[in-house]
Amino acid sequence: MAGCGDCVCERPARGGGGRVVLATSVDHTATALRSLARRDGGSLRVLAPGLLELVDGDAAAFLARARAELSSVEADEVRVADLRGDLGDPSVLAAALTAPTLSAAGARVEHADLLPLFDDEAARFRSVYQPIVDLAGERRVVGHEALLRATRPDGTPVLPAQLFPAAAAAGWSHVLDRIGRTTALRHAGPWLAPDELLFINFVPTSIYRPSVCLRTTERAAQEAGLRLDQLVFEVTEGERVHDVDHLREVFDHYRARGCKVALDDLGAGWSSLTMLVQLRPDVVKLDKEIVQALPDDVSSSVVAAVVDIVHGYGGTVLAECVETEEQAQAARALGVDLAQGWLFGRPQERSAPAPGRAVPAGDPDLPDAAVRVAARRPSPPALDRLLSRAVEASRSGVVVVDMTAPGQPMVFVNDAFAAQTGYARDELLGRNPRVLQGPATDRSTVAGVRAAVAEGREHRCVLLNVRKDRSPWWNELDLSPVHDGDGRLTHYLGFQVDVTARVEAEQRLQRLAASDPLTGLPNRTSLVEGLEAALAGTGGRATAVVFLDLDGFKAVTDAGGHAAGDTVLAEVAVRLRAALRADDLLARHGGDEFVAVLAGLDPLDAERVATRAAADAVAALVRPYPGAPWARVSACAGIALAPAHGTTAAALLHAADTAMYEAKAAGPGAVRVSGGSVWAPAPQQVPQQVPQQP
Repeated sequence: MAGCGDCVCERPARGGGGRVVLATSVDHTATALRSLARRDGGSLRVLAPGLLELVDGDAAAFLARARAELSSVEADEVRVADLRGDLGDPSVLAAALTAPTLSAAGARVEHADLLPLFDDEAARFRSVYQPIVDLAGERRVVGHEALLRATRPDGTPVLPAQLFPAAAAAGWSHVLDRIGRTTALRHAGPWLAPDELLFINFVPTSIYRPSVCLRTTERAAQEAGLRLDQLVFEVTEGERVHDVDHLREVFDHYRARGCKVALDDLGAGWSSLTMLVQLRPDVVKLDKEIVQALPDDVSSSVVAAVVDIVHGYGGTVLAECVETEEQAQAARALGVDLAQGWLFGRPQERSAPAPGRAVPAGDPDLPDAAVRVAARRPSPPALDRLLSRAVEASRSGVVVVDMTAPGQPMVFVNDAFAAQTGYARDELLGRNPRVLQGPATDRSTVAGVRAAVAEGREHRCVLLNVRKDRSPWWNELDLSPVHDGDGRLTHYLGFQVDVTARVEAEQRLQRLAASDPLTGLPNRTSLVEGLEAALAGTGGRATAVVFLDLDGFKAVTDAGGHAAGDTVLAEVAVRLRAALRADDLLARHGGDEFVAVLAGLDPLDAERVATRAAADAVAALVRPYPGAPWARVSACAGIALAPAHGTTAAALLHAADTAMYEAKAAGPGAVRVSGGSVWAPAPQQVPQQVPQQP
């Protein structure tokens, strides 16, 4: 397979030695850059509007200072080109079009001491390996996670906490990611057992096109003598994924070649559940903060919920950073399959096969014994044996229903079931289990139970039941049929587990994955989903998107800090919600931006209604804020209408965003319809300058 040649994954971009030209479309950023250049004894010459050239200054010192003193948003907006040759030279144009941001260019200066590592990667990089054990069995080693380490030419180590953030800031993640994958494979080849797995981390944004970018990985595996079905590629959840479809393409590429894929650090960010549902990785690794809190009730509920979801689609759950026996036993009791951590072994270099290593036995029903989910349903034994065990198992509710008697009554319940339901045992005997159903019990779930009973088969479900006092509880119900010697169905055994804490934890995860934690409003993902749903069900009606951006909010945080900013944002959400109709969708788009979706509008009146709603929302923000009475905040709004300005969520959001920026040109509080007129507020509706916090 061909190598990558001059691809960005082969060598880090360095820069230096040419004409330093900066490009920015923000006037106040250009002013700040000119001031910084003068402070260092140089100057910035204006080549064209928004295009500046450094003159008589130390480029490295200037870039380092600019990166440190500009805000991160400003530094990410400015582009820095290192030009060599005449401006008409095509190579100059190529350098300009591929120029890094000021943030990245400054990071390359700051972390230039790492460049010798990339010049001799075979000598400077190595992998250490941490064992992964089968927690569900006898804790046999079933695989290893490869962790990249680096050493400077003088022999001093480069800490991972320095190496990886520096590479990300300087735009060298592509190089480091390739090195990590190939080094892990090369160093594991001599000792990894044929029936063990190798877990390798990767950054999804470093993979441009899987069929090309992953050739080096496949070649490295081949050269190391490792099969592709031994490899598990894991992406950390902490790595922000902006394009889930691209990550799915990467996952599909790996899976098509027999590899497995894993989602790491599940629980470290609110996108975890969304990633889990959309990608269904083969292995899900629980975040260390959740694992190390075990057996805490909240952490246990979260783990149980994740285990239930992952096992539901056939995946495997791995607990990482297990450091105590108590954590290991708690994870095992909750159904976790695999584990790694200092309790089982620290990361270390390997050079030869470990003698006497135990390997899990094969499972004829699963393709890979190293990553498997233990069967969780026992075969039903005889009725008398089950009754005896049920009486002893006081923590699980057990019910026996007589299928031969009219009404199919309960003929046995244990004490645990009576405690779960709040009924006395004699209040339950002789009655059908439907006595536990309430108005909120899902009818389709009940229908599934009835269908299974009618066919005499096993069934498992989670059902919302009610106690005697009508309080709700979630019941994980496991039904097993019992037949007589002639094969006739005579009884049903029902095993009941109160999983209220687990279900509520899962529901909280779902809500958090779809909402903004500060304001409680839907987040950007939920906004797009809600807008797409509104567009799909228009029925000839119009839909309006109102994009609002706060004016004066930076002054609030400058005067009162982030706590004051959070107070104002939370109050802004309350006021915007009150200014809209009850069924309008309001979401926090990010930062100090909010978006409202008004669906089901009369096409002939949609523009007027949307403009009125936007004006009301803007006006509601001018009043003083109780938590920060010195704050003065307003907003500008842009409006886009469907189908006039677009028929997709992306098109409408872009049109409304553009209209909002056009409204800002008219001053604080202005509202503009895309391609239309601007509505401006009365002067008294515009807040005055923010004073300093007392």
